[in-house]
Amino acid sequence: CSLVGDLSICTVPCLAGCPEGYVCGGDDRCVPAGGSCACDPGDTFDVACLLRDPEGRACPGRARCADGVRSDCEAPEDVCDGVDNDCDGIIDQAFRNDLGAYALDIRHCGECGVDCTDSTVPEGDLVCGGDPFAPSCVLACPDAEDGIGPGDKLDADLDVATGCECTVSTLEDVAGPVDTSGETLDTNCDGADGVVVESFYVANDGDDGGPGSPTRPFETLQHAIDMAEASLSMPRVRAHVFVASGVYAESVIVPDGVLVHGGYRRDFLALAPSGFRTEVRAPAMTTAPGGAAVVVDQAGIQPTVVEGLVLVGRDGPNPSDPAFGMVLLETSDQLVLRNLEVRSGVGAAGEDGKRGAVGTSPSDVPEPGGAPRAAIETAGGHDCIQGPANRVEGGAGGGHACGGVDASGGNGGHSSCPVGLSGSRQSSGAAGSGGFGQGGLGGMDAAGPIAMGPSCPSSVCCGLADFSVPTNFSGPSDGARGRDGTTGTAGKGCTRPRGSFQGNQWRPGRATSGTHGGAGTGGGGGGAGGGAELDWRSGACEFADGLGGGGGGGGAGACGGRAGGGGTSGGPSVSILILRARGLPTLESSLLIPGQGGRGGDGGLGGDGGAGFPGAEGGRHGGVPLTPTLAGAYPGGKGGAGGNGGAGGGGGGGCGGDRLGVWLVDAIPGSAAAAGRWNANNTFASGSAGEAGRGGGGAAPAADGLPGQSLSVVVGP
Repeated sequence: CSLVGDLSICTVPCLAGCPEGYVCGGDDRCVPAGGSCACDPGDTFDVACLLRDPEGRACPGRARCADGVRSDCEAPEDVCDGVDNDCDGIIDQAFRNDLGAYALDIRHCGECGVDCTDSTVPEGDLVCGGDPFAPSCVLACPDAEDGIGPGDKLDADLDVATGCECTVSTLEDVAGPVDTSGETLDTNCDGADGVVVESFYVANDGDDGGPGSPTRPFETLQHAIDMAEASLSMPRVRAHVFVASGVYAESVIVPDGVLVHGGYRRDFLALAPSGFRTEVRAPAMTTAPGGAAVVVDQAGIQPTVVEGLVLVGRDGPNPSDPAFGMVLLETSDQLVLRNLEVRSGVGAAGEDGKRGAVGTSPSDVPEPGGAPRAAIETAGGHDCIQGPANRVEGGAGGGHACGGVDASGGNGGHSSCPVGLSGSRQSSGAAGSGGFGQGGLGGMDAAGPIAMGPSCPSSVCCGLADFSVPTNFSGPSDGARGRDGTTGTAGKGCTRPRGSFQGNQWRPGRATSGTHGGAGTGGGGGGAGGGAELDWRSGACEFADGLGGGGGGGGAGACGGRAGGGGTSGGPSVSILILRARGLPTLESSLLIPGQGGRGGDGGLGGDGGAGFPGAEGGRHGGVPLTPTLAGAYPGGKGGAGGNGGAGGGGGGGCGGDRLGVWLVDAIPGSAAAAGRWNANNTFASGSAGEAGRGGGGAAPAADGLPGQSLSVVVGP
């Protein structure tokens, strides 16, 4: 800035040259020739000033001082430079048409500075034309000077060498027909199939930041579809999307009112879907239902089209996942699907059911009964003292539980003071858990010594075998074995290959698991051995009474084997899935190639039951030198073994995945007739459905699931 008079103003260096009315000042900056910005009589100069555009942004302006009269601040004339020179809020508006393209000035064609008059060609003059969204210097065609109509010849291919090669046949250029090119396809000769100003264009070498025109197309299909949908509520509707050949790695959603046309050569002047393959391939991480390449969502209320594309769905990535090529959600009857090739991926195999675990065997060891011994008697009368001092304990049964169910063995019976030839028994063993392993009976007591008689030649016989026993004498019995657990029941194989839907997500049908095997019951405790009551006779038989051995503890029962789990169904492979239809689409001239259905998962093997624990031995003499006291006392009975656990049932096999061309899940009026048309008007490739999963084996083997089906069209769940 420089001081001019009493004002500090911004000026330019003299080196740049001073404008009219300015001179070079002492600080080498341009200042008004009059030395003041006050605009006094006789002064003539321009001065910078500030303007505001409609949005309030500042713009440079200029006011002129002419002999003391200062003008209003005025904007400079607009020039083509990418700047809003005239401060009206629009950049280069004098050079851009209503599409925003630089098409109004032949010296600024397509962008500032491209002058079509700089080039000459022998074929004629050049004008600014061609792509209305990205114009360029093209051959001037005389027929275009008075407006365009049928019969006019225009330069549609933008090739100067071919001249005005295209003859207009109609101004309403609809998509197609298939397998045509040139003016047969581009009937309005605007440089591409369709009405260019009403359409978007997509190619692999495009840019989503461009205008989406034939020469500057978008790169991604979804962006073009989104722009087309947004235009439906704008003054200039661009509902059509034309797609050049190539592979588009995306899953796209097509809304109502958008028309997608594929199968084009890169210049959009030739249409042959079989030659210019336009493939939409679902990426591995797509979130589309079933890995579909295209989802048509609530469309067909107004005309909606998908045609000329090759759709490739993703394989099911996880067990039982389905594979869809194209999914129609709540669509109506103005949806048209035409000239498509729809390939669904491979349905994922079902998951095998879990193998049942082997039942737990008991680890708690039952105890043996106490050994026979001499009784503790009174000092004077030599009588066995009743009570704990003369009790030989039975062994404790083994402990075990299975899921809260007691499987313990019974305790062995205990012996106490003998009562001679009464015929009564010592205590019996306790029954094992569940009551099936009964305890053994206690043994009867014996008495001695023997007085003179047939078996005793003297007045008293007091030896190891000199005892009397009751009629029908019996010793103790062993405890009974516990009962084995019941075998579990087998699971059922899957009977619903098509599963069910939860919202937009497919859920597989399932086989059922088997049931667990039952626990074995505990073995009974052994009965206590009978004792020997000996009369004390001084000098002839001075021996105490003998106490019988305790019964052995019963062994615990084992737990049942766990059930095998059911297998899940293989995922279906469906070319076109239609969910919650509101109307029935037109489907014609298409090739549907479902992948293979997934194999059903096998059912899990039922687990074996555990082994019951053996019972413990009854109390025995253990090699102690015998006397009549011990010789007359019986050992205790053995405890019964615990029952084995029952085997678990096998799990059912999963269903094989279906292989379907078209699946209309929810039938509506007219479904049967539509299914007939779809069958007749399209081609369905053959292939294999998923095999059924096998039922789990074991003691209770389960059934296999149902195999999948390979069908062209299915209506209903």
